[in-house]
Amino acid sequence: MPSIEWKLRPALVVTCLGVIFFGWLIVTYFRGTLMIGYVDSAIARVRAVVSAEDEFAKSHPEAGYTCTLSQLPQEGQIARLAHDGKDNSYAFDILGCQAPDLGKPNLLYQVAARPLHSGLPAFCSDQSGIVRSDDGGSVERCLAKGVPLGS
Repeated sequence: MPSIEWKLRPALVVTCLGVIFFGWLIVTYFRGTLMIGYVDSAIARVRAVVSAEDEFAKSHPEAGYTCTLSQLPQEGQIARLAHDGKDNSYAFDILGCQAPDLGKPNLLYQVAARPLHSGLPAFCSDQSGIVRSDDGGSVERCLAKGVPLGS
């Protein structure tokens, strides 16, 4: 006569497989929701950097725009980027700074949000304040020919 242990094994296997399947289903479903949160957060951070750059240029007319995140006012959404420029699966950078002549204010900058995971779009902007995106996640393509948000 088979032992009780042997009769419980098929039920245990079926239960484990069910838990694994439903766990996979939940993770797959909620991953999309999580990614939407990352995207919204990245767009908000890019807009916050653009706004902070405008404030910085107004309060430092001799310098113009800053080229580093650490020089921006460390409040609100910018404070989350102060340590290493990363937040919610994105890395943020200020690029393309260019002063026309020595001693003149910096009139140009670009801000980029580079995804740290595949499947997320890249976001960028410049002194115009227009936020653009590249669905492939390339900051270079975003800066060169990104699609303006809302287009």
